[in-house]
Amino acid sequence: MKRFYMINYLLCGICLLWMTGCSNMLDEMRPKDKIPQDALSESDLTKLLNGVYAEMEELVFKFYMDGDVKGENFKAGPGFSMNDPMSMAPSSKDVLGQWQKCFTALKQVNFLVETYEASSNKDSQVVKQTGGTGYYFRALIYYHLVTRWGGAPILRKRTYDVVPISPEADVWNFIKEDLGKAESLLPEFTDRFYVSLSVCDALNAKVCLALKDYTNAAIYADRVITKSNFALSTTSAEYANAFISNSNSKELIFALANKRSTGLLLFYQSVNDIDPTWDYSPSADCYSHLYADTSVKKQDIRAKAVFGADNSRIIKFPNGSTGQFVTNEQPSQTPIVVARVAEMYLIKAEALGATNGLSTLKEFMNKRYATVSLPSSMSDTEFQNQILDERHRELYAEGQRWYDLKRTNRLDLFTSLNGRNYLMYYPVPQSERDLAGAENYPQNDGY
Repeated sequence: MKRFYMINYLLCGICLLWMTGCSNMLDEMRPKDKIPQDALSESDLTKLLNGVYAEMEELVFKFYMDGDVKGENFKAGPGFSMNDPMSMAPSSKDVLGQWQKCFTALKQVNFLVETYEASSNKDSQVVKQTGGTGYYFRALIYYHLVTRWGGAPILRKRTYDVVPISPEADVWNFIKEDLGKAESLLPEFTDRFYVSLSVCDALNAKVCLALKDYTNAAIYADRVITKSNFALSTTSAEYANAFISNSNSKELIFALANKRSTGLLLFYQSVNDIDPTWDYSPSADCYSHLYADTSVKKQDIRAKAVFGADNSRIIKFPNGSTGQFVTNEQPSQTPIVVARVAEMYLIKAEALGATNGLSTLKEFMNKRYATVSLPSSMSDTEFQNQILDERHRELYAEGQRWYDLKRTNRLDLFTSLNGRNYLMYYPVPQSERDLAGAENYPQNDGY
């Protein structure tokens, strides 16, 4: 089944819902939104799923490069200014927009979860997919919340009531609970543009790594690595093809297809526009040194796919014009990558540690370099430095650098933090605190 994600899908889904199997019931009911969720047909559920995918595209896109800005991967582009990439305040419009987007998406995702939980036909594959997708997306939303804000209100269903912020540990537990439910419902991988058991395993691996549950982080990552559906790229072109429209790259575990007719989500506008202005350029240090040869690794295949000859552009998301490393037939439909197999190799290696993870790291690096000559053993610090360097190279412009340094407590690698360690948590938006009450929404320390 082909799905074309469009911003108007949710509206179409609701309209079609009114016109399909429940139309007679709707004609007899006031208000119309009181239709029992267990009366939705499989066709209705498919359309509602499409609407939620479109909503999640907007959420993931909103956060996509945030970790690169705060992770000092970017400098201001020709159409932007950026004095302090890490600075945040409770009054920040960007922080408010990110917080609100999480809960806007959560409302729609919770509708899926509630629909599954209310269903009397839980053996149906479509109903299972609805529930599994809902639980996975809810876990993903809360992963974005907990890694940035720590504590957050835990909403198991839609409500207009004020729900107080729960402690960070409770949010992590809620994520693990939802992933456990998703794991029991989702099908095996069939299509990189649909939620599957493999992307659930990938998020489980990230969560376990964040919580220092290294045993399970390695297990979940290995579940993905050993699937024949996925493989590491071995050339620059193969690596670049993970970030173009209609990608069939075996790097991809899951990506949001980003096929829209309105409300376009354009990666290249931020880093590589065809117009003379865009927001971000590679930082001078990244451009000069990120993919440079070292004594142990040479000729990184990723370099050609990320930076071009113009040191003001990041070409990882090709804009469709001439001079790009690979052709992107429809740059307005660049997929929003959520999980790649490369990260699973790096998670497994990190989780296994310097003694047991070196072979996994070598296996990964042999696919990324023309030559690699890692030593036969490393100290824990040396190994962590290699992992962080590889994650920096591999996941540049994919929003991960800031949290990688936060979760590993390598704040020494930030150059603009200047002792402001409180910036490792985002501020709770002041306007939200005003609405919910300071006792329900306490502010994170330092703001």
